[in-house]
Amino acid sequence: MPVLRVSLFSHGKKFAESLFSSTRCVTPMKFRSSSYMRSANMSYKSGPLLTQEQSTSPIWRSYLIPTSVLGGIGGALLFWHMNDEKRAILKGQGSNEGCSTGKGPVIGGPFSLIDSDGRLVTEKDLLGEWILLYFGYTSSPDVGPAELSKLAKAVDTLGSKRNINIRPVFVTIDPQRDTPSQLHAYLKEFDGRIKGLTGPVGSIRQMAHEYRVYFKKIEEDGDDYLVESSHNMYLMNPNMEIVRSFGLEYNAEQLSEDIYKEFQKIET
Repeated sequence: MPVLRVSLFSHGKKFAESLFSSTRCVTPMKFRSSSYMRSANMSYKSGPLLTQEQSTSPIWRSYLIPTSVLGGIGGALLFWHMNDEKRAILKGQGSNEGCSTGKGPVIGGPFSLIDSDGRLVTEKDLLGEWILLYFGYTSSPDVGPAELSKLAKAVDTLGSKRNINIRPVFVTIDPQRDTPSQLHAYLKEFDGRIKGLTGPVGSIRQMAHEYRVYFKKIEEDGDDYLVESSHNMYLMNPNMEIVRSFGLEYNAEQLSEDIYKEFQKIET
């Protein structure tokens, strides 16, 4: 019996020494997240978290999952940004691509805003009329006033020479400064028929997103800033479907002529 005990003790001691020796060779992990440590402690209660072979894996394996997650998030944000860039109609572009009057508009959607008289306006309130829709802001130093002048002149020409009635609508992309009273005072300088729309920032952003309008603040200095925009102008039929988009390259005469051509297509 004493011999057996000595033998068992000797084998146990050798096993412990070999195990301790192999464990000392493992490179220690210097960085572990708190969630990883918690999961390790929880798993230790029910059994070992890693096998001996897994514990001796290179350090980079511990960062594989976090790196993949961060890479996925970064890729998603990049895709989101690029998608918004593609959705916006860039400056100078004017075409009727990307819209359909047969199956409904690809561009556009429901909205709920406030007009320059303080009344609630939705897309349903504009049904039944031809609309020339422009996104801009009253503090624009040059492009905005030029585009509004062009819009007003084209609408006036179509009404007086072609007997075509179109409702001009102006949607601000600067609702923080463009209150209903500000819109009313500004738009009457161009044409009293222009319907101005403003509203909460979230509502304006939602509508701009639906209509593929890009805009952002630039050169900010407190309350003084400019707004970079794609300056979209849309011709919409009585069903609030996009028929044609117009860019900055159009002058008032070209704008009225191309709108008239769209009406001729319908008549034929």
